[in-house]
Amino acid sequence: MPAPLLSPDTGLDPAWPEYAGSVRAALLGGALGDALGARGHAERPARPGATGADAVPGPQGAGGPATVLRISDGTQLTLYTLDALQEVVEWANQGHAADETACLWLAYLRWLRTQGERPPAEAPQPLPRPIDELEALHAVREPDATVLEALRSGRMGEVERPLLPDAKGAGPVRRSAPFGLLPHVGWRTLAPLAINGAALTHGHPEAQTAAAVHGFVVHAAVRARREGVPRPVAAAVAAARETAGHLTRPVAETLARLDDAVRAAERADVDPGALPRLLGAGGAAPETLAGGLGAALRAEAEAAGAPDPRAVFRRAVELGTAHGAAPAATGAVAGAVTGAACGTAALPPEWLARLDARDAVSGTAERWLREVGAPPAA
Repeated sequence: MPAPLLSPDTGLDPAWPEYAGSVRAALLGGALGDALGARGHAERPARPGATGADAVPGPQGAGGPATVLRISDGTQLTLYTLDALQEVVEWANQGHAADETACLWLAYLRWLRTQGERPPAEAPQPLPRPIDELEALHAVREPDATVLEALRSGRMGEVERPLLPDAKGAGPVRRSAPFGLLPHVGWRTLAPLAINGAALTHGHPEAQTAAAVHGFVVHAAVRARREGVPRPVAAAVAAARETAGHLTRPVAETLARLDDAVRAAERADVDPGALPRLLGAGGAAPETLAGGLGAALRAEAEAAGAPDPRAVFRRAVELGTAHGAAPAATGAVAGAVTGAACGTAALPPEWLARLDARDAVSGTAERWLREVGAPPAA
């Protein structure tokens, strides 16, 4: 009998052949969705009605110059989240415990420094790490105002003592995929890590819960790929929905949005273009999560039978970046989850070639894989 996709105490094994590919694809897939969504939000489409993935011109020699796909602060903070978790793993590998939330806070303060700002004097001054040298992470791309406000305060936001109690935006969801990639831990460990990490900048409980659920889905998608589940995204969302019901904290809105996403994605009579309207076109964390997951679910459902993973990924990102309020965030969710579920074969090489942070994302992924003990690439 296959193992459950989300177990309370048993996690992913980096020795699995599928693990490394899912890690690479989740990070690169999320970066692609982010960059395509950010571009669609900032620029006029290449043709009327086109958004995100549809709006990207062809490569050089195929109708125009290649377009650089530039990540937003969402991918930057995703990589800093992974680096914070790697620091925790490094301490553990040396036989020492580390405060995971403190490592996340210090990582985000280091990111603040890359944006040309000094961490406030009352905050700790974090020591540099190799990730801080990556040029792509120093680009200033209209960073999330709520994240900046929280980090500029010099105070560490906590669940019990929130800095910004009403902050419910998509920031925590955008950066939470790495929690689902942490090996050897079940959802009982994953949930507080993601929730406490979200609380550093966003005080609303549903923003924190939505971040944890995103981590759940990524984790379950990796295992679904390992188990050979026919529809891994749908199975991962179902497992995450069931697990989220066990959380002893406000979760009703996030669960309602998840249910909306599942219903809308499965309805053949619903125009895919109507998904943002059905799932909520606002920028709140539960809506953003539902928008990205709805896109990934619909893309998988449309490709029933013998799906081409690259076509599924393209479609997921196309639908995710159609979200009106937060196309970069929903695109990143759709890309990360579909990547985790399908592996690197799903990533369009012509998109990867144009991703400005490809080397930064790939290098960060490889450092993570070495630290957690994944077998070297063949």
